[in-house]
Amino acid sequence: MSSSTATIHEEKSPAPNEKIEHNTVIHAPVEKVWEALIDIDNWDWNKWFRIEVGEVANGVKGKLKVSSEGNDEWDTYDLTFGNMNDPASYTLHWTGSVGIKGCLFHGNHIMKLEVIKSEDGCSSFTQLHHSEEFDGILPHLNLGFHYDVLDKNYLLVNEALKELVEE
Repeated sequence: MSSSTATIHEEKSPAPNEKIEHNTVIHAPVEKVWEALIDIDNWDWNKWFRIEVGEVANGVKGKLKVSSEGNDEWDTYDLTFGNMNDPASYTLHWTGSVGIKGCLFHGNHIMKLEVIKSEDGCSSFTQLHHSEEFDGILPHLNLGFHYDVLDKNYLLVNEALKELVEE
């Protein structure tokens, strides 16, 4: 008798120091979710990060404030808004770097909304794709941030936004 062995290939998610990604279905129209997301001056619902900037537009520089514990103790980092030219894309995008051309750290943060039609086609929901990819020496050595805490906090941000707009 011959026996065969099957090889199982599991697709492993990247480690949090490489990429964080969370997808959340929000039971609200995309316009309502976008209005709350883009209103960065009123992010009281978001205990984990805030953005200080004059306007949300492509190439605009500002400050990202991060509270790892959600306790109003903030660390501040520079950010630059990425591709914000197409408002219909419902994408909030920023980057941050440390060192020459981000050699120590580079983060590419995206919060993108997508319309999901209900099965009957009469209503729609919103899918929030929230991700950040990391590059540079510090993330490769798992240094610079507590990436597992960031991973948890990004999911908490999604849940807080969901709770806000579903009220």
